Amino acid sequence: MRIVLLLSIFFVIVFGTWLTEKRMAAWDRPILVTVYPLVADGTPETERFARSLDAGVFDDVNEFFARAAQPYGFTVSPAFRFQMAEPMFDLPPEPPQRHAFAAIAWWSLKMRWWAWRRDWSDGLITPDIQMFVLYYGVRGNAELGISVGMRKGRYGIVKAFASRELLARNNVVFTHELLHVLGATDKYVMATGEPVFPDGYAEPDRSPVLPQRYAEIMGGRIPVDYEHSVMPASLEQCRIGRVTAAEIGFFARLQDG
Repeated sequence: MRIVLLLSIFFVIVFGTWLTEKRMAAWDRPILVTVYPLVADGTPETERFARSLDAGVFDDVNEFFARAAQPYGFTVSPAFRFQMAEPMFDLPPEPPQRHAFAAIAWWSLKMRWWAWRRDWSDGLITPDIQMFVLYYGVRGNAELGISVGMRKGRYGIVKAFASRELLARNNVVFTHELLHVLGATDKYVMATGEPVFPDGYAEPDRSPVLPQRYAEIMGGRIPVDYEHSVMPASLEQCRIGRVTAAEIGFFARLQDG
């Protein structure tokens, strides 16, 4: 009986996950996203910044998806409905530095438990996706490290700057990780960060192909020449390429329509 009970619970979880993913990929209603602002550096300045944020900070994410869907024959407006949790100091488990299966699996289990506890205690409507944004004060040209988006757990971890001037750039990283949660894959070379041709180019058929005018959102950067690329300053400089569109269900949406 215990085995039957455990298998039943497992089936419910798997079926619920599949159903949610299918519903999100249909793009027929706004996807509910809870955003958790985290005071990652523990400073009063970053806390004040986190408390000053509201859901309107992510308006350009919806504007980006409205533009990005049009070349594929439909509109999504709005693609997402954002709700903001209270700022927190409690940080998620740190992702493993090494790509070992056991370490990643253990981190994933800890992360799912941590995310579930946040959902259980935040007092908000249970979302389709959780996005944890770790804010840090601006310290020169310091890099913030790797952000993460997990499809199976339906959560993202975004490292961002606590600066109004950098909100537009933060949203590029936020949207990249949000697309990971929706099923999109990276389209750049891991070792260098350079976009992969043709899937990581926004306009692979452009003649001449370089320099590109936009970044493919999962390519992450705007190719300038064959060895260099630049980070887009905002989502206005980003596009969704055909492979990414297929991965997140844009073409399935057209077929269903």
